[in-house]
Amino acid sequence: MNRKAKFSLKGGLVGLVLSVALALICSIPNSVFSHGEEKHKHDLEKLPAKPEGMIEFGKEAAPGSEYQQAPPAEGMDHSQHDMGHMDHDMKSDAFHKRGEHDMGNLQKPKTKAQALLNRGRNIYLHMCVYCHGSDGNGGGTATDYLYPWPRDFRKGIFKFRSTPTGTLPKDEDLYRTIIHGVPGTSMPAWGDALSPQDTWALVNLIKSFSNRFRNEAPGKSLEANPLPSSKALVAKGKKLFVKHKCTDCHGASGQGNGRLAESLMDAWKHAVFVHDITNPNYFKAGHDPKDIFRTISTGLDGTPMGSYAHLPEEDRWALTHYIRSNFRKGFQKGEFETDIMSYQVPYELDTNPDSLVWKDVQSTNLVLRPLSARRGAIEIVNIASVNNGEVLAVRLKWKDPTKNGFMEGRADVFTDGVAVQLALGDVTLHTHGHNEPFFGMGNRGKPVNIWHWKAGLEETMEATEDSEYSTGGVDMDALIFGGVMSNPVTKLGTTQQNAVEELNSEGFGSITPQPAEYQNVEGSGVWKDGEWTVVFTRTFAVSGKWDAVLDKKEPLLVAFAVWDGEKEDRNGRKVISVWQRLHIMRSPSTAANGK
Repeated sequence: MNRKAKFSLKGGLVGLVLSVALALICSIPNSVFSHGEEKHKHDLEKLPAKPEGMIEFGKEAAPGSEYQQAPPAEGMDHSQHDMGHMDHDMKSDAFHKRGEHDMGNLQKPKTKAQALLNRGRNIYLHMCVYCHGSDGNGGGTATDYLYPWPRDFRKGIFKFRSTPTGTLPKDEDLYRTIIHGVPGTSMPAWGDALSPQDTWALVNLIKSFSNRFRNEAPGKSLEANPLPSSKALVAKGKKLFVKHKCTDCHGASGQGNGRLAESLMDAWKHAVFVHDITNPNYFKAGHDPKDIFRTISTGLDGTPMGSYAHLPEEDRWALTHYIRSNFRKGFQKGEFETDIMSYQVPYELDTNPDSLVWKDVQSTNLVLRPLSARRGAIEIVNIASVNNGEVLAVRLKWKDPTKNGFMEGRADVFTDGVAVQLALGDVTLHTHGHNEPFFGMGNRGKPVNIWHWKAGLEETMEATEDSEYSTGGVDMDALIFGGVMSNPVTKLGTTQQNAVEELNSEGFGSITPQPAEYQNVEGSGVWKDGEWTVVFTRTFAVSGKWDAVLDKKEPLLVAFAVWDGEKEDRNGRKVISVWQRLHIMRSPSTAANGK
């Protein structure tokens, strides 16, 4: 065959593959591409039916056939094309809306197997790959900063199930975990971000990582007859808690300080963190009676927490109600992903946390997740924002029983702190193929702008200025005893002139301070009665291309991080939120006055 003939044949193959690809795309229902920006609601009691094409034991003519495709012609690579998660032909029904999850009425979209896997893959690569890894091994780029480590999906071992220990979870169990997240860990609740259709696609993709789902059927769901709490049942539960050695791990107090707590390992030989079960906010699979009963009955596979299904049902309910009787605080509600308004006000704005401008301004509670598990983690941060058309002000408040501030000459002191993170560029949340940066400090080609405030630094700077002023510009204490702020190396840093440091990042390990002349964010904080209040301000004018553009019609993407010095937080050890939408209001609003 001559060269010309080879070229013609190759061209014919390319054309054939393109034709087949176009035919496949056209055959996919329009609903596959839809993904709105509105908030979703998920009712776990009435989940819609699962989509056609889900990986199911005993229901596939040829296991693995959903992966079989015509090989692409030489030189063609469509791996970067996001054909499974685009915003064409938006739908208004609940099935295609983010947050609309009805666990009692689950329905499947009419989507073929390969299209469903493609859709799930695109969502996974955007929202899950940084922690769980590209092949589901739990070894993503964020893993070095996380404790406990993310789940390795390949073995098909799952903690949160309604099925007996050792068996596969129901699809509904995976669905529940995705939309509720895992409290006390870095796993967010994605219910507001995903539609039922997207959630099912993600469930299906997760199942594809383990052959167990093709070779085994899931276990039978737990059946339970709820028993109401009573003094007698709680007293019985207390005795059972000791009898069955629950205290060895959870401690007699239930606060996770049992004699074995520090030595426990999971199925992957990773250290296990035993949470405080007197706090309902730390229950990974839910804190309601039915949730705790389910966990006691099924156990948490892959961990030392075994199943107690061998106990009489009444005993398991007794343990459930005894555990709940020890709750020392209420369940704190907050938003995971929502809309935050920056209300316009006709006042001059500054960083004074006690300014009257904040009186009656509406605020939002956001749920925070710890990157490194700890007891007594900061769980909620309260956000409020105002602007006057020229300056943006953001106020953050959070409970912290101890004040940990920067101390001159002490490198062994961990400080409290807070950061505001803004996405750079024209990005939107969960639209156009997910073009926003990773909420964990951005990613390559998708940078973020970070404003970082550290407790005590402003007081230290003021003290240094006072000392230098009284001694003709010489810090005598630093001269005699040495001091951090007088250190020539430290003075190269940008924080010597401001309590806020402005930085940029394109992912883990890339964080970079802006030059001193570009530092244009100010901030101030006050700790009072066990609560921090910090205010950031920045003019709408930008000092360079690495500043977030505030004067835009579209909502800004903003996320938050809090450091607790008492927990030895620093750098990547912190609690964080996911992306929120910050709307800069252009005209005065009565909502700014709480009306």
